[in-house]
Amino acid sequence: MKLSDAEKWGLQVYGNYSRAFGEHRVKEFVEQASPFEAEVTLFEQIAGLVVSEEARVIPVIAAAYADDRLEEMFKREIPDGVPGGRSALMSGFGPLARLSQRLQMAFAFGWLSKDLLIEFDHIRKIRNDLSHKWDVELLVRKMNEFIEEKQTPFEEQLGDGVRLPENFHESMQPVDRFRVRAVWMLGRLTYEARLWVPAIKAGIAPKKALYGPNAPVMLRAIAAISVKATREIACL
Repeated sequence: MKLSDAEKWGLQVYGNYSRAFGEHRVKEFVEQASPFEAEVTLFEQIAGLVVSEEARVIPVIAAAYADDRLEEMFKREIPDGVPGGRSALMSGFGPLARLSQRLQMAFAFGWLSKDLLIEFDHIRKIRNDLSHKWDVELLVRKMNEFIEEKQTPFEEQLGDGVRLPENFHESMQPVDRFRVRAVWMLGRLTYEARLWVPAIKAGIAPKKALYGPNAPVMLRAIAAISVKATREIACL
């Protein structure tokens, strides 16, 4: 389709207007976002457990924490007026009663980053293995397979030469790389479970609002805790 100069100009003006309007909404959302200090404090406590607890306990801790954060998110964000009440969805035989169901629904609704939900589904599965098997050698093998084959090695992207040394992960044992991954995933979950859906409801692309150049103050607090825990795990 061939456009006239006037039509091209009109499209450009409309695009510029839409972009400026979108940027204003993001700025307004970020300015109004609470630091959510209670959630940050809870995450700091959980990060401390990930640093200090025996490795095979960490999937249990991570899955339990994820379960709680998702339950709170659904209770907060599902509208009033659901027949039987919102609580009924998340108890007994409700469709959101288990972690697996909460992960599935968050994925289907687009209510959290999909890569994060997939990673927590892997943690849920290894949690189940560790909870129902007693062969120590088998558990060690499954843990190693989980770390080396299932999880995304995103710790390779964390060393910026300032907060964390470049390539700091190369000398780490697999179980410590797992600890680092768990800390950062739990931090992201804490952050997104509070602000992802509100961004959607405000008509904003969540990634742009939450991870843009002027992100909510909560992200800085979460990142600082994650860096501190990583340094402790890696003995930096």
